[in-house]
Amino acid sequence: MKENAFGAPELMSMTTDTWTMRSDEEPFFRDGVVQALIATKPMQRLGRIGFLGAIDYVRKGSGASPDRRRHNRLEHSLGVAKLAERYSDLVGMTQKDRNLVLAAALLHDIGHGPLSHTLEPVFEEKFGINHHKASRDIIRGESMLGAEIRTVLQEFSVDPEQVIALIDGENVNQYSFLFSSPLNLDTLEGITRCRAFVGPRAAFGSPITLVERMAENSKFLQNDYDAFWQLKHNVYNLFINARLGRVFDTVAQTYMRAQIDSFSKDDFLKTEVDLKRGHKQLFAMFRKIIDGTKRARDELPTEWMEICVEIKDRNFFIAHDFSLSDPACINERYRQSKEVRTTTLDDLLS
Repeated sequence: MKENAFGAPELMSMTTDTWTMRSDEEPFFRDGVVQALIATKPMQRLGRIGFLGAIDYVRKGSGASPDRRRHNRLEHSLGVAKLAERYSDLVGMTQKDRNLVLAAALLHDIGHGPLSHTLEPVFEEKFGINHHKASRDIIRGESMLGAEIRTVLQEFSVDPEQVIALIDGENVNQYSFLFSSPLNLDTLEGITRCRAFVGPRAAFGSPITLVERMAENSKFLQNDYDAFWQLKHNVYNLFINARLGRVFDTVAQTYMRAQIDSFSKDDFLKTEVDLKRGHKQLFAMFRKIIDGTKRARDELPTEWMEICVEIKDRNFFIAHDFSLSDPACINERYRQSKEVRTTTLDDLLS
């Protein structure tokens, strides 16, 4: 498992360089609503929430380049807001629309919990909480994290309910497609960031470039969007849903279920620093997995091996019958399918 940890050699052929936002960079946002939101405790908390979940711990966290460090949800959120900022600059949004779009871009992941999507299924199963619900509560000022976000939005005359609706993909205004389209800002930034994490070559193109083309309706270059959709398929199937990622997720979820009495609903709004402090054994298990399959088999609890777990297979494909003649065709051309099946940790480690 160590020699080819990601199982994603095909991703390495995608060579074009790109930029990914780091949380220790000066973000250079000029809009007051963005500056005020970044300074809040709920936003700063995202700097201590990993971007990829358990598989982040393949990296030790050192190094400046994207493939030598862990990424976090704050970096990703800043990156999505940067894409929104660039788009709004090019199309000349009104300040009212701009504030709404930038706030939604920055806050779209505000409710993510420790280990992100990895532990979320167990939190939802046991405590009825997920990042969608947590995000709505935070934006409305109804969570244990306080009312800072709602207060900032009100200060800049941004309706929290419209922010929530935009994040949820509802048709709020003419810019709703930036969040609801298959080629949405979150996906453009997130998939590019995932590719940058895999290896020393950075990701497909630049999400900024694609956003610029979105803003220029006469320049919808189908080949670029097709290439990005293929990248998304490869990132999911060669990396996120590859064997290593599924082993990490399965071990973390099984651990949480076995130790559920030591978890509470409130843990979802804490940080990974808090999680590590209280569950050192889980992170020790991650190191054993990286050390190799044999050690993981020898040291993980034997009874975990035959527990059935659900995994999702996702395929992203292009419907070639639909030409990308205008933005409305994006939903028709770029499709996905999901299939749920069961497996065991024993099979995943085989």
